[in-house]
Amino acid sequence: MSPLTKSLLTSLLLIAGMCALGGCGSSEENKGSVFDADDQQHPANWLITGHPAAALADSSVCMECHGDDFSGGISGVACSSCHTNGNPLTVTNCASCHGNPPNGNAAPNRAGAHNTTNGHFAPQVTLPDSCNTCHNGAGTGTAEHFDGIVEVQFLSIYSAKSGTAVFNADNTCSNVSCHGGQTTPNWFSGSINVATQCTSCHSYGTSEYNSFVSGQHDFHVNTLAKPCIACHNTVTLSQIHFISLNTTTVVGAATTIGGGITEVSNYTNGTCLSDCHVPAGPRSWF
Repeated sequence: MSPLTKSLLTSLLLIAGMCALGGCGSSEENKGSVFDADDQQHPANWLITGHPAAALADSSVCMECHGDDFSGGISGVACSSCHTNGNPLTVTNCASCHGNPPNGNAAPNRAGAHNTTNGHFAPQVTLPDSCNTCHNGAGTGTAEHFDGIVEVQFLSIYSAKSGTAVFNADNTCSNVSCHGGQTTPNWFSGSINVATQCTSCHSYGTSEYNSFVSGQHDFHVNTLAKPCIACHNTVTLSQIHFISLNTTTVVGAATTIGGGITEVSNYTNGTCLSDCHVPAGPRSWF
């Protein structure tokens, strides 16, 4: 091999090596992917401003670095590391990363109290602000959405009188108006039986929106130690208990009195007929 040939071959190998070191995105095909060859990664705001549009326009440009099957390729970053539920081109409406609502056991799809049985997405619960209720300002298209940290920030209308609603380090929440300002159970492992654990959210004589102070509550609850379900019908209660949560109004409490397993046979216009009052007859609540 002549010295000229050796020199040419060495130069070609050097050029090839430099191209390899340039990394993903150095090809003409991937100019649209906005890859920073110096930092060997996409820019900090790529996931927000560029990634969705580029993937929708031509997902093949992602294959050079992330592999033909998007399992990682030479980048070592698999699409499934974020899109745990499937390809976002086919599994749409947020559900490629999260269940709708979240229904799994690991981030970003952990159920916790999101669950649809007795949690915040149960049929009887009305949260008109949906995800934004607790993740205000952290929706799709925001920097907070893609930073790997769950941002919990409540809309101000859900703050209790006692202060601003917050999510605590022990996975509980404080000062949420829906919970009467009381600290909630652990988001992942706790629960409240709304038929029997009323005082987990409602407490007597406080300044909170859902405190019970009207009429004869003091006598019945504090003196006679009557449980709430002695008067309030849990079947009727379940139908209205969790509506209008984004207001300070406690809706229709009087309409839940009587019937079912309660001790009240009739309640009309503030007058109560119950087993406790026999044979004395009806009594005024106020």
